[in-house]
Amino acid sequence: METLKQFFEGMLEINSGANIINTVAAVIVAAILGVIIYFTYKLTCKAFMFDEEIGLVVIIVPVVVALLLSVIGTSIARAFSLAGALAIVRYRSVLIGPRSLVYIFFGMGAGFIAGVGLYLPALIFVLLTCAFMVVYGMIKSKSKGLVSRKTLVVDVPESINYDGLFEETLKKYTEGYVLDSVGIVGGGTITELVYHVQLKDSTDTKALLDELRVLNGNFKIMLSQYRPVTQQ
Repeated sequence: METLKQFFEGMLEINSGANIINTVAAVIVAAILGVIIYFTYKLTCKAFMFDEEIGLVVIIVPVVVALLLSVIGTSIARAFSLAGALAIVRYRSVLIGPRSLVYIFFGMGAGFIAGVGLYLPALIFVLLTCAFMVVYGMIKSKSKGLVSRKTLVVDVPESINYDGLFEETLKKYTEGYVLDSVGIVGGGTITELVYHVQLKDSTDTKALLDELRVLNGNFKIMLSQYRPVTQQ
């Protein structure tokens, strides 16, 4: 009977007007912080490396963390229940790189601070960190521009599986790349891959083309100035 009474008292405490207001405020603040982090992530991404899915994650994570912390409050029982529920989750998605992981943890940190009601410190933390990351990105990319962006066209015969064939080579010679299109040419015997790449400053173009030539069996390779494809 005493346990049942404690349960209902806990339910009333969670659903009190003050707790609801605090939870809503924390969620709104966390959402605003998530949007700020999202635009910082988008602004500081290397060429062609922005991932919309990761961008969505950095918006959602602060909101979820803030909401959970608001619900848990000071209850140790609820904290252990949440830990048990999260323990069964298995993360199977592969992140693009350390940058994505940094932004996700950044969002988690912002959500934690907002979730405990420290709205102003959370805002200051996010603004200062975002400003630092933007300035750092500008300094790092100051010497890089559109001049290093190229369009790479590689033909692959039907006898060669092109899936992931050029990834290691492109990672070695470029700052970032994206597969823009895949087409069938030559009467169906050749697959044409069109990449947009940003070459590293130290890239030896001949070495890049030689490695690609070995992989695609000496079929056509063309590296030209960046040509964005306009969607019809």
